[in-house]
Amino acid sequence: MERIQKGKMDRISALPDSLIGHILSFLPTKTAVSTSLLSRRWRYLWQHLQDFNFQLDQEDEDEDVDEDEDEQYDLSFMHFSAFVNGVLAQRRNRDIRKFRLSSSYTGEATFHERSFNYWSLAAIGPQLQDLNLSLYEPYSKDHFLWFPSSSVLRGIFSCTSLISLTLDGLICVNKISSVHLPALRTMRLSIYRVVPLDKIFSGCPILEDLYLQYKEINAPKIIFPNSLKRLEVHNCKSSTSREVEVEIDAPALEYLTFFLYIGLSQLTVNNLHNVKVADLDLREDDLDYIHMLLNALNRIKKLHLRSSIIECILGAPAFDFPEFSCLLHLELECFNPTLIINLLYKCPMLQVFKICNDGQIWIEPTGNSSSWTPPTCVPDCLASQLTKIEFKGYKGSKDELGFIAYILKSGIVLQTVTVNLDSLKNEKDKSKKKYNITKELCAIPRGSNMCRIEIKDSDIFPSG
Repeated sequence: MERIQKGKMDRISALPDSLIGHILSFLPTKTAVSTSLLSRRWRYLWQHLQDFNFQLDQEDEDEDVDEDEDEQYDLSFMHFSAFVNGVLAQRRNRDIRKFRLSSSYTGEATFHERSFNYWSLAAIGPQLQDLNLSLYEPYSKDHFLWFPSSSVLRGIFSCTSLISLTLDGLICVNKISSVHLPALRTMRLSIYRVVPLDKIFSGCPILEDLYLQYKEINAPKIIFPNSLKRLEVHNCKSSTSREVEVEIDAPALEYLTFFLYIGLSQLTVNNLHNVKVADLDLREDDLDYIHMLLNALNRIKKLHLRSSIIECILGAPAFDFPEFSCLLHLELECFNPTLIINLLYKCPMLQVFKICNDGQIWIEPTGNSSSWTPPTCVPDCLASQLTKIEFKGYKGSKDELGFIAYILKSGIVLQTVTVNLDSLKNEKDKSKKKYNITKELCAIPRGSNMCRIEIKDSDIFPSG
């Protein structure tokens, strides 16, 4: 066996340099460079790389960091900086195609800034397609915002070959003079301050995928590009009381994640008829905006309504849901049987329904007796389409039991009803309560002979 192995040819080493280089491009650069130790054949292959992925590993530390650990971090960054500088200086292929940098930003700010500026300028060139700069906040008392130099900003935002751009973390780009990114299709901005959004978007004529997250909003109006196919807006929080006008007019949009936590002076939505999947959380008291948004998405196929938007709806005297004639998958972060039934009436084609009851939203108080009366008219989806229901955070109240009983009785095509009991993990006598809940659920009559009940928990329970 040993003679066979010794006589075998190293198949990877026998591959052409270009193919080996392609394989190395998928590895962290530190790992790719370490292959130079394998043999003479591998010694200089990494120097032809066009794809670089530099990562300063962040060790797990306590929030209270002493001076010795700060000094240790500074030393780690110096070693990291020396490695990056050495790799960039020794590369033989001057054209970089992909450049990804992940590093913390603290300690000696000037040294960090010079390093980031130098590395960014080294990456920018006529072949650069993917640029990813991620500067995170370490477990330290001091951190800074990186203000890229004017030459770095000019180089990034006028790189005509750039297809994907990610700026993440402690980065400030509020001094952009102009933007010309004619090939950019994917942009991820997750940074502290983004001011010239209109300037950024106007310089990206074919932008399709946009992820936007920032803490400070200084622009009075945000107009999202109409070329978008995917839009994600997360955790927009204003440090001032300034309200923002938001406009979405995107006929090609298919995926929408919209978490807007700011005051709205105006919300305008048009041409969202092609959206297939939406995840919404809108902390806004004006129900007209929520109603407008849901009406614009009435042809959606998968919808997730989170707690804040549900709370706004429940706080209204009456809320008329639009009819979601194409909706197949619905997720709600609340348990309110009245709202649920009213919404099911509007979803005639619904096949999958998920409830997440975290206990934060409940308008109708419940006690030992049920306060909910099942409706006499069964929603169309229950009678013909709904095959799967999942209930997370089930606690065993009379209202919950009555609702599940109504669903099991009325759902004549149901196949699976999954009930998650993890919400009881901190209660006293939880084992006995879980056993009683399981016994009650499995004893409920079912309108579908194919329906089975799955009880999920950290413990093992029988399913009926």
